[in-house]
Amino acid sequence: MKPTKTQFLAQERKAITFIGMSGVGKSFISAQLAEWGWMNYSCDYLIGTTYLGHLITGDGEMSTTNISSLSDFVGQLGDPSRGGLSFAEFETRQALYYKAECDVLRDMPDAVEAAKGHFVCDSSGSLCEVEDERVLAKIGQRSVLVYLQVHQAGQAEILKRALESPKPLYFPPAFLHERLARYMAKFGLNEVEEIDPIEFLRWIFPHLFEARLPKYSALAKEYGVVLPSHNVDLSSEGAFIAQVAEALDG
Repeated sequence: MKPTKTQFLAQERKAITFIGMSGVGKSFISAQLAEWGWMNYSCDYLIGTTYLGHLITGDGEMSTTNISSLSDFVGQLGDPSRGGLSFAEFETRQALYYKAECDVLRDMPDAVEAAKGHFVCDSSGSLCEVEDERVLAKIGQRSVLVYLQVHQAGQAEILKRALESPKPLYFPPAFLHERLARYMAKFGLNEVEEIDPIEFLRWIFPHLFEARLPKYSALAKEYGVVLPSHNVDLSSEGAFIAQVAEALDG
């Protein structure tokens, strides 16, 4: 049960989990809250360092604002000569990422309890794909989910960011199998190795985006609020808290 406006404002230590599509601004806003003293629980950073760090061999050192090594590990599907992965290898890495995401979310409530001040969880774009309802309920009980909703005009910008600076993308297996078969039939491809990884990402990302929108909305309805991603009030910490509080009573 999400708190009321009055209950949220009365909380001595507030906890928020940002949800929304990759590239919508979750990390940017979380970094701003961290500057104001909030504990930043960056899921992808923790996945890449704590939960999958033993498998990642990227040259770059990861931070909450640079997870390129994790992105490289998760990879993209397609022609190996163009940086792609075979279907079997891609599925293996998808499964590893999914397990790590579930683990980092299961551990989040303990991190909330250990925080000395306000707490923000910068979740991955695929939190909405987690199938364990107990995990989602715990996150919803220990924090207010804030869905950063993209307006129609902003969706093209999100796709542009995804192509220019790819972040780890998780595809539910049934979704991936169905869309992959559709893509290969549409373009007359016989083998996954014939796929141009970037072209496939450009094609499938809008499908993934549309499939996730109702999932984010459902989570926000049960455990939190919706804020327009282009209009989050970061003029001050107090203004941001007030905006979330008003949305709780909206």
